[in-house]
Amino acid sequence: MTARLKQQRREYRTIYEIIHKNPRIFIKDIASLLHIDSDTASRRLKEALEEGYISKPQIRKRSYFDTKEYVYFLNCKNPVKLFSQCLQDDDVIYHSTMIGFANFWIISKEKIDIGADVVIEGYRSDYYMSFAPNHSWRTAFQLMHGKVRNFDPKNYAPQRYIGKHWNETLGWDSEEKKLFEAFKYDLRKAITPVMKKNLISWRKIDVWLRNLSKSCTIMTAYYPEKISAYNPYLYVFETDYEDFVIDVFSELPTNTLFFHVSNKLFTLAHTRREFQRGVNSQIDIRKLRIPGLLEDMLDKKIIESKNSALVESYWKKDP
Repeated sequence: MTARLKQQRREYRTIYEIIHKNPRIFIKDIASLLHIDSDTASRRLKEALEEGYISKPQIRKRSYFDTKEYVYFLNCKNPVKLFSQCLQDDDVIYHSTMIGFANFWIISKEKIDIGADVVIEGYRSDYYMSFAPNHSWRTAFQLMHGKVRNFDPKNYAPQRYIGKHWNETLGWDSEEKKLFEAFKYDLRKAITPVMKKNLISWRKIDVWLRNLSKSCTIMTAYYPEKISAYNPYLYVFETDYEDFVIDVFSELPTNTLFFHVSNKLFTLAHTRREFQRGVNSQIDIRKLRIPGLLEDMLDKKIIESKNSALVESYWKKDP
């Protein structure tokens, strides 16, 4: 790696930390924190986004009664056919093919009749996304194994990282729903075009943005070696110590996304292939970083069961 690329990656990391704290921060303020001019800061942000080091800050609805989403994990005979069918369903907001405990994943606004073998289904909780620590994969796994090795259930204190609001109502009006669709995949959008397109006052948009963390989870992803270097693995656990499991996986240097469906903890992590799957059929599974870690967690009864899948093709509904 050249000295120039190292410096750029350091700047990308700093940009991630800045946007994580303040998703709508002005370019001039990013430039000031990086000690560079505004044009260079704008270019660095554009590079980081386009090359896949960070994602645009995005928002997802919390799990209020009137914003609930239904999740299905399925085994179907023809995933490709079902993928095409879901494209035509207005209620489906996300779907993907997978390899593992299920071969299809659907997120829908409503319950739907699928005609496939349902593995897991239910309303999802809020999302929780970890802050990606600035350390190496080696350090991450050392810390993760250390936490598991030293785990004592007597010292476990729930942190309640994942919320549920199924008995509460958010009560968005039609304008607020339009704002969600406008900012869902890019919270850094300029206000004026959104205001003009939707005929919503600047003041209302400003108030909505200021209160956004109450209604939505705000997420900015970070990939220290670009997103293309990693595979998305979805893990599902049954555990009485979910916040400890979240703490362990939050040591990964890429962000990890957590949520509940049907009293199970789902963990979507982006990791390199060699940490999950061996290239040699003779390799001991415990020498693979994540499978070995999970076996240790089973041995210590931190988790009661585990399963996983590799996420393949996916589609999400555009606003």
